[in-house]
Amino acid sequence: MMMRPFRYILAAAMALAAGIAVLTPAPGVAEDRQQVKKLAGADLRGKDLAGADLSGADLSGAILVGANLTGADLSGADLRQAYLRTARAKGAVFKGANLGQSDLTRADLTGADFTGANLTLAVLDSARLDGAKLQRALLAGAHLKKASLTNAVLDKAVLSDADLSQAFLSGASLKGADLGSSQIGFIGPAPARLPGADLSDADLTGANLKGADFSEANLENAVFKGAQLGGANLEWTRNRGADFSGAHLSWVLAYGADFRAASFRGANLVSAQLVGADLSDADFSGAHLTRTNLNQANLKGANFKDALIDDILFHAASDIPRQIQKDSQP
Repeated sequence: MMMRPFRYILAAAMALAAGIAVLTPAPGVAEDRQQVKKLAGADLRGKDLAGADLSGADLSGAILVGANLTGADLSGADLRQAYLRTARAKGAVFKGANLGQSDLTRADLTGADFTGANLTLAVLDSARLDGAKLQRALLAGAHLKKASLTNAVLDKAVLSDADLSQAFLSGASLKGADLGSSQIGFIGPAPARLPGADLSDADLTGANLKGADFSEANLENAVFKGAQLGGANLEWTRNRGADFSGAHLSWVLAYGADFRAASFRGANLVSAQLVGADLSDADFSGAHLTRTNLNQANLKGANFKDALIDDILFHAASDIPRQIQKDSQP
């Protein structure tokens, strides 16, 4: 069957977006409506597709640079290797869509819904995802440098090998998210990279963060209850008021980190490296601190009640509580 000119297909798509009903379609219009969602490789740069129904559309390789997709429905759409740089897609729906290797650099995706979407190897550097829904989304190997994800929901999302350097995740929810390796030693997928990121007030309860790089990140008042942080890099991080209750922090690297008033109740800190860390007023009650390195750490006001302490190091540490001196090697 002969394909009609693309301008007619686009016109039909925009008509549908505007809610225009064609009760008695002219010859070929019904065909055009069927072709609306077959736009692989189409050049739609700068087009106004606000509110358009593009659910299930084939937009693989399409050029949507600067396009207006505000409130559009792209659920289940195929957007593999699509170009959406600087696109405006506030409140757009991408549920279950395939955006693998797509380019969303500097796109405005505020409040967009990516639940269950595939964003593997996608580029979202400097994109705006504030308040976006990314539950169970696949973001393995994605680039999110300086992306804004304030108050975004990423529960159970997969972010292994993702680059979130200097990203803004304040208040974000990452409960049960996977940002780490399979086990300490980087077996399997590489862990996520978050140096300099802002995760203040974020919730990472039960998240897999093994080997993840949080160096120089802001983790103040963040929640890591029951999280897996074995071998993670927390060097020079700000963790004031953070909650690591029940977390696994064996072999964590936290040189010079600020843990003032942080909670480590019941946490596993076996062989953790906390050299030069500020642990003043931190709560280690019930924690496991075998072979933990506290050399040069500030321990003023720290609570070690009922903690399991064995063979820890605290050379040149300040304000050493009597609780940790017993059965320890200075």
